[in-house]
Amino acid sequence: ILIILYISDLLLYAVIPVTIVFPNSSIQVNPRRCKCGVTSYYLNCIIKYSFLKQYHLTSLPKSIKIKKLFHKQKCNYYKLRYPCWVHSKKDGTADKRVKSNHIIWKKCELCLDNYLLYTKKPYDLIHAVKNLRKKGNTIPLCKEEKKKRSILLNKKKNLIQNNNIQKLVDHFSKNPTGFEKLCSEIFINLGYQATLTPPTNDGGYDILLQKKGVTTIVECKCYSIEHKIGRPSVQKLVGANSIVSADKMIFITTSDFSESAITYAQKANVELYNGAKLMNLLNKQLSSAEEKTRINISEYQLEITDLHPYVPEDIYLKFFIPHK
Repeated sequence: ILIILYISDLLLYAVIPVTIVFPNSSIQVNPRRCKCGVTSYYLNCIIKYSFLKQYHLTSLPKSIKIKKLFHKQKCNYYKLRYPCWVHSKKDGTADKRVKSNHIIWKKCELCLDNYLLYTKKPYDLIHAVKNLRKKGNTIPLCKEEKKKRSILLNKKKNLIQNNNIQKLVDHFSKNPTGFEKLCSEIFINLGYQATLTPPTNDGGYDILLQKKGVTTIVECKCYSIEHKIGRPSVQKLVGANSIVSADKMIFITTSDFSESAITYAQKANVELYNGAKLMNLLNKQLSSAEEKTRINISEYQLEITDLHPYVPEDIYLKFFIPHK
């Protein structure tokens, strides 16, 4: 600290931009932009470094400033505010009839423990929050994330409550990976650890399950209700297990199985889930008071594209698209 203060005094009249290098991070600073004095400017850099170290980050967007609060806050918060024109049309875009028109950038804030982060660039704060969460830091949901989460939850609940296998088929017919993810969530809710195989790597199964030392491989097929899964498909799963050597095998489909497939599955110890059994399991999970439909935070965490409805079109195209 003393070294930095000494350097700041030397630069008091020169006022040249420098880069302060700390262990595992560096902060570029420009005293010319400082309105509170050079010494205060470099002290702010120290606060920023302290924040980066405490929350295991290497950098923050340049627009973000940090204040150190005297006391740790009881309730953290995350607020986004959006730019607008001083003079705008009904759709929010600039009224070009006014020559002196300009954009008002509003302050966005993240209060985390005894730090307050603020910036007028919402996309920069989104980027910072995403990195903080990746490092395992708990960040409260902003109102936009709560809204996105609510919409996703309702979609999933409606899909299950419909109790119509055809609706399930229609929903996932062009998204087999989504169907595999739904099946994995079923087993996660039952206490399993579930790992999805890469979409491009068809090794004969889609999900690897583990629970209390027991390994299970699962194949998932989203087919129309008239379709019958034949014996060859079940044989393929058994063949895959000759390499994996899992303890159990499960085959899930939205349709049904042929007689030969059922007979073979019984001999090969493959557990079969047809459309009716799948829907029954989904509805049981939904009605359970202990376990309701889950969605991962990665599904409702804000992306830059989620801000489009909140920002005038002309401002979004000029300032937000480059940050996607």
